Amino acid sequence: MAQTTPDLLDAIAARLEEDRDFLEHMLGDMPATEVALIEALHGLGLLELDQGYRAWADMLGLPFHALDPEHLDPHNLHLLPLDIAKRHRAVAVGSEDGCLLVALANPFDLLAIDEIQEVTGNSVQVVMAPPAAIVRTVERLERATSGIEGLIQRLLKAEIDVHSVDDADKLRRLVGDDAVVQLVDHLIDEALRARASDIHVEPQRDSLRVRIRVDGDLDTLYTLPTGLHRAVVARIKVASGMDLGESRKPQDGRISVTEQIELRVSVLPSVRGEKAVLRVLNRGGAAVDIGDLDLDPENVELFRRGFSSPNGIVLLTGPTGSGKTTTLYAAMRELNRDDCNLITVEDPVEYELPGATQVQVDVKADRTFANALRAILRQDPDVVMVGEIRDEETAGIAVQAALTGHMVLSTLHTNDALATIHRLVDMGVAPYLLGASLRCIVAQRLVSRICPECAEPVMPEASLLAEFDLAPSPSLQGFVRGAGCKSCRHRGRRGRVALHEVLYVTPELAAAISARASDQEIQTIANRAGYRRMLQDGLDKAMRGLVALEDVVAAARTE
Repeated sequence: MAQTTPDLLDAIAARLEEDRDFLEHMLGDMPATEVALIEALHGLGLLELDQGYRAWADMLGLPFHALDPEHLDPHNLHLLPLDIAKRHRAVAVGSEDGCLLVALANPFDLLAIDEIQEVTGNSVQVVMAPPAAIVRTVERLERATSGIEGLIQRLLKAEIDVHSVDDADKLRRLVGDDAVVQLVDHLIDEALRARASDIHVEPQRDSLRVRIRVDGDLDTLYTLPTGLHRAVVARIKVASGMDLGESRKPQDGRISVTEQIELRVSVLPSVRGEKAVLRVLNRGGAAVDIGDLDLDPENVELFRRGFSSPNGIVLLTGPTGSGKTTTLYAAMRELNRDDCNLITVEDPVEYELPGATQVQVDVKADRTFANALRAILRQDPDVVMVGEIRDEETAGIAVQAALTGHMVLSTLHTNDALATIHRLVDMGVAPYLLGASLRCIVAQRLVSRICPECAEPVMPEASLLAEFDLAPSPSLQGFVRGAGCKSCRHRGRRGRVALHEVLYVTPELAAAISARASDQEIQTIANRAGYRRMLQDGLDKAMRGLVALEDVVAAARTE
């Protein structure tokens, strides 16, 4: 009998809130090892495997991972060579600062730990997991790897000349082959399983790199042979309705995966060939309320006051992928009533909004933002949503619509809310018209959310606090960091939080805009109206334990 087995039985009894004598009576003979003890209690129906191995992990001071497929990052699984994973029944579940987190069926196997460290060049932190779950994960990884390898070999045998444009017919035949279809489907499935927001298929000098963006971070999913580049990109182009024969111009398309999931595809020619980026659109993602946007109460009041006005323009600003569309749809959900004629013009229509009329931009049909907006104004609208103000013509029509009794919602690309005023003036909007029509501007960014399951207190570095004129002090509380756990795939972060600044245009501010007031005057008037910079909003959320202060500074600092 292993020396620690009685101690483990005590730990399990405490976890189950059972009497130790009862468990010994049910067992009869005491199992000789910890694994045998856990399996025996599980066989009697007294214990879940996860409970037993978690108790053992706690006793040994080791992390625990259930190896639930939904909480396994495909990228991490490939950090360990398959032959070593099979030989030692080991699964890589994450990495932190050069340390590889490895679930071992035998957590005391020093030879396995030494070999993994030697092969990977990383130190190893042993993670406890049920041996059966480790075996299942290794088998699933082997099947996926062998499937990928088989597909790769079949495709390479086609001997496509990646530098020639003369074998287009051969390429057309290839992209309908089961192997390339399965390969592209597998890449998409792996990315969706990892909750990726974007998939990047990028030709490199000696390889085809596939990366995914998860919670704002870009990680390599696969590195494929460079000979697969044209076949993989060609399949993506065919599936998204692009012109396969055109490789000199950028193209856009869409792939429908399920009723809820759609991919917006962009292909861009580069010096090494065409790069494809697939953005994941979850139509269910727009079903959010204003209260779900992480806006603080004061900003909610200002934003709602802006889009509830009978007329005017409300603008969302920020870079691509900052959640502007989600915020706009949250506002439109409140405006989309039976007594409101709400019409949108978008490129593309990302989410369906029942009850609203949604128009898709189509340049080939001369249905641009400006032309569609002109037509929409003849449809007796109450609220108009323009996906993006891109040019002087669209900006001018939107302002005229706002001045003639319509509420106009739109987006713009600027660094902060105050810069939006200058941007619209630069686009040709007269200041006196802008001051009369502008109601509210919301600027936002997305930063990673600290995983609530593994959050632990931390004091930010003095240099970070100095950005907010603060110094390290015991009175500064609420800051946390993510230690890493199975819920966040040992990243310490899970999901994202929006940082906002809301500029509500008061009559005083509107008069200042119309009079071409200086930036300092506009800033002073805005502050009196309740305007708070995005950095301040980020500091408040960091002190509430939602985000890391370093992420706030990286995302929100515009100077």
